[in-house]
Amino acid sequence: MRVTQHEMDANHNRIVEGASRLMRERGVRSTSVADAMNEAGMTHGGFYRHFKTKDDLVVEALRTAFDGFAKPLELRQQTESPQAVVDEYKALYLSPEHVANPGRGCPMPALGSDLAREAEPVKAEFTAGLRRVIAALSAAGKGSAEERQACALREIAMLVGAVLLARACGDPMASEVLQACHQPGPTQR
Repeated sequence: MRVTQHEMDANHNRIVEGASRLMRERGVRSTSVADAMNEAGMTHGGFYRHFKTKDDLVVEALRTAFDGFAKPLELRQQTESPQAVVDEYKALYLSPEHVANPGRGCPMPALGSDLAREAEPVKAEFTAGLRRVIAALSAAGKGSAEERQACALREIAMLVGAVLLARACGDPMASEVLQACHQPGPTQR
């Protein structure tokens, strides 16, 4: 049975989206090619019609994860107040729902430590996603471009660290971490 290009593209997207969610839930190394294909409702044998290697899948899965978590931030800033969008983004980021659902959340706290041990193309895609988030967060900042970027980098490091810690320790400490990070620091008052 012949598959149309449209069906092939839809299958490819289904594989990438499922793998993106699974990798954020389980980790890159704990998500096999067979797991990703099964999640898409396909057999393992079809994988190589879509990807040369698992690393190729990981790169696309990361891009998809960042698209899902960074693109709304980027797009909303075009029509709404950048500061209001960033404030809402931070509130969402530090929410118990985000902590409880890594498969639908930001790939940075879900995969950051995993990706330190992955191939360079995977690290490059992660870095590109991080740069997207930094650029979007810096749009609401004040000062020079360099100062805004440094502030955004500190902010995302705090957000990622807070979610990572909250996921690792559970309540009541998770709630304390999230609450503490909602409060402005001495240089933000």
